[in-house]
Amino acid sequence: MVEVSLPYGKTQLPLRLPETARVSILKPASAPAVEDAVAEITRAVDGALAAHPLDSNGEAVVVVSDGTRPVPNPLILPVLLGRMEAAGIPRERITILVGPGLHRTTLESELPALLGPDVHGRYRVEVHDARDRSSLVHAGTTSRGTPIWINRLYVESQIRVLTGMIEPHQFVGFTGGAKSVAIGLAGEETIAGNHLLLLDPRSRIGVYDGNPARAEIEEILDLVGADLAVNVILNNEKQICAALAGHPRETQRAGVELCASLAQVTVPDLFDIVIASPGGFPKDLEVYQAQKAVAHAAIALREGGTIILVAECPEGAGDQRFEDFMSAVSTPREAMERFKRTGFRMGDHKAFLLARSMARARVLLVSDKLPAELGKKLMFEQYAQLDPAVESAFARHGLSATVAVMPKASSTIPRLAGCE
Repeated sequence: MVEVSLPYGKTQLPLRLPETARVSILKPASAPAVEDAVAEITRAVDGALAAHPLDSNGEAVVVVSDGTRPVPNPLILPVLLGRMEAAGIPRERITILVGPGLHRTTLESELPALLGPDVHGRYRVEVHDARDRSSLVHAGTTSRGTPIWINRLYVESQIRVLTGMIEPHQFVGFTGGAKSVAIGLAGEETIAGNHLLLLDPRSRIGVYDGNPARAEIEEILDLVGADLAVNVILNNEKQICAALAGHPRETQRAGVELCASLAQVTVPDLFDIVIASPGGFPKDLEVYQAQKAVAHAAIALREGGTIILVAECPEGAGDQRFEDFMSAVSTPREAMERFKRTGFRMGDHKAFLLARSMARARVLLVSDKLPAELGKKLMFEQYAQLDPAVESAFARHGLSATVAVMPKASSTIPRLAGCE
């Protein structure tokens, strides 16, 4: 019996596989945590500010991601805010702006954990609302015709700083940099226009250059502007292995190169079974986020294979539109055709992405938190425990099946040997 463990919420689930199975573990390359995370962040911020000092005049905003990203804000923000104040920007002129895009709003009760004890309660905090047109400013139109609506507070501030993390993304290639503004602080119409580019085959996981969805995000940032980006890259233990700061484009380029070197895993052939965890909390809080792991797993799977998604999902589907869309269709093919026919809506796009993987694979969900009826609506074959799901997969593919185990699937990019 082969035994490994998979992240599940804030715990681990033991995974037991037959000795006869041909098992590969696919995960990002190990990267040591920096010896002193605060010192690493300080080095990056100080270097950036030495090269590009911030103007101390006017209002300042510091953009942070919402709780669906494990960004170590409690480490980043005290350093960054301290340096901003030392540069002559008083605390009362600094606003922390949470950019959830079209994720659910960030609750007041979630701010202490999101920001950390050294920051929460000491600075003004605003949470962006993509659906509140009165809080948005029209900033033009992209070359692809997407109208640009961006948070008014951000646009009207004189000093703009972005924070976040760089990791693989389902169709914009990588998170980080410009995405904090162009998606995190955008209006619904802007996000919808950009995300419609997911239908372009060049909009793929781990593709930065030549990715039209990512290119439009960068174009939006060029139009609205930013003074500084502070991004981190995390290792498999969610520890900081690098901090980067500077001009958003330069920082993104350097971060993508490092992230890709860690995330990409070459596989000699496609697998019969892929067992994937998004990486545990917070990436498996809800199906809306956890389903990203299915897309990463599908890259390594042969046609007609089986994906086992191991995701706690205590917050259910995570998006009502996503849930409603999936409830209204009977098959993955029907979901894909409906999306193409009816046009883009947030939430619907996640249904399309999940259905695209389901159309070429059997997808099992292991969750003892997601209601079984909801799992059925989302077209999963659901199991409350991992062992029965594994037994079902081997019953289909045989005890000598090839198996890939992806403990950090949402941060892993499989690459088939010999293919670009």
